[in-house]
Amino acid sequence: MSMYELHDVTLNEVEGRGYAFKQSTAFGKARRGIFYPDNEEDLEKLQDRDAFTFTGPCYYGERGPRPRSFDVAVVKITATRMGDRVDFEALDNPDPVRRTDVALAEA
Repeated sequence: MSMYELHDVTLNEVEGRGYAFKQSTAFGKARRGIFYPDNEEDLEKLQDRDAFTFTGPCYYGERGPRPRSFDVAVVKITATRMGDRVDFEALDNPDPVRRTDVALAEA
């Protein structure tokens, strides 16, 4: 996966930096992304809900970012040197692609 430029984005009312990208899979196109919240206190807001609305740029291959807004689910939160990274995926991804379904099946 290519490294894309971080932009100002929001997950509902939580502001931060990140992006979304479209990825080809065996089951169709899937949208995923990363998000770094501006305030560490906002992580609690991200853990309390199942779905959020992502608003920001979505990269489509070599065509560059396009402004988009779509519903997403948080897949995982990872501590990094840049701060806590939130990985998310679109709720309208094809069913076999959704990582949250796989994580729930394994639990």
